[in-house]
Amino acid sequence: MDGGAALRALRVGAGLTIDGLAARSGVSARTIGGIERGRIRRPQDGTIGALAGGLRLGPAGGARLRAALHAESAAAGLPRSTPCFTGRTADLDWLAAAIGSGRPVQIAGLPGVGKTALALRAAARSAADFPHGVRLADLGGHRPPGPAEAARRVARALSGGTDAGGHGPRRRVLLIVDGVSDPGQVAALLPAAGPAVTVMTCAHRIPLPGVRSRVLAPLPADDSRLALDRMTGGTVPDRVVGDLARLCHGLPLALRAVANRLLTRGRWPVERIADRLMRPGRLLDELAAGDLSVRATFHRGCLQLPGPARHALRTLARDAPPAAALAELARCGWVPPPATGAYDVHPLLRAFAATI
Repeated sequence: MDGGAALRALRVGAGLTIDGLAARSGVSARTIGGIERGRIRRPQDGTIGALAGGLRLGPAGGARLRAALHAESAAAGLPRSTPCFTGRTADLDWLAAAIGSGRPVQIAGLPGVGKTALALRAAARSAADFPHGVRLADLGGHRPPGPAEAARRVARALSGGTDAGGHGPRRRVLLIVDGVSDPGQVAALLPAAGPAVTVMTCAHRIPLPGVRSRVLAPLPADDSRLALDRMTGGTVPDRVVGDLARLCHGLPLALRAVANRLLTRGRWPVERIADRLMRPGRLLDELAAGDLSVRATFHRGCLQLPGPARHALRTLARDAPPAAALAELARCGWVPPPATGAYDVHPLLRAFAATI
């Protein structure tokens, strides 16, 4: 078990939400969530000590947590993979082939659909082909960086803190750039990446000459049920898992939020949590746990859309959104292109559109 998964298991075993552990330890919920998801790979010793204290681990347990969190990933520079990753076989095969081609790649799709998880899983599969390592440059956050800062983050990621400016023509590096939001960032970061094979996860699909592109769809129903069952450790009745997975409509972020609610319910029966999630008009409010929030994630993604797409998003709550608005969102990868003449808008996205 990797360090992030170990921390999550200890937290859940203690009956704590991320917010609960934050209150006990003094470590921010954002930091705890980042450690559990592998976005923060080497937390400071003081942070680990505070978490161990908040979990009431004692000296031996604290030492085990420290060892787990300091363990190197199997691929140098690669964050820990997402626990309970499920399905995506065709997407992984496509991405592995795209990485093998050496051309830049972008992955787009709805916020919370699992773009980063897919990129990291594909990078882990391809790591053996990159003897000089896998690197991650994070451009996400509430305030996306401008082009110059994006280029600096890429350069820092490639240096690995040990080889500043060193990515010469014979260095074979795989670079994951997470959270790209506009063409200006791409124009700056691709030259900064040099010969590194670059995979970008994008807030929306960006027209980029010479870049291979894939829009990630929500999970199919069977994979959604399996993912939720794995996330909850098989502790929830199959009927309830099926009902709750259907409410998430294949969005991995929503599935994770539901799993966290179920795992930290304390003495509440599973059926009570399910009832709250199924109340009409309440789903977006209930799809939140710790630092996971479908509404907040959609909101951040909305702010990163081009102006016409943001305007188009506001029309989705109508019974018959304008065709031009749907086409604009399809160009951005937020609505799939029509297969039979009608656009299929994700129900959670439509619910969010009704609130803006």
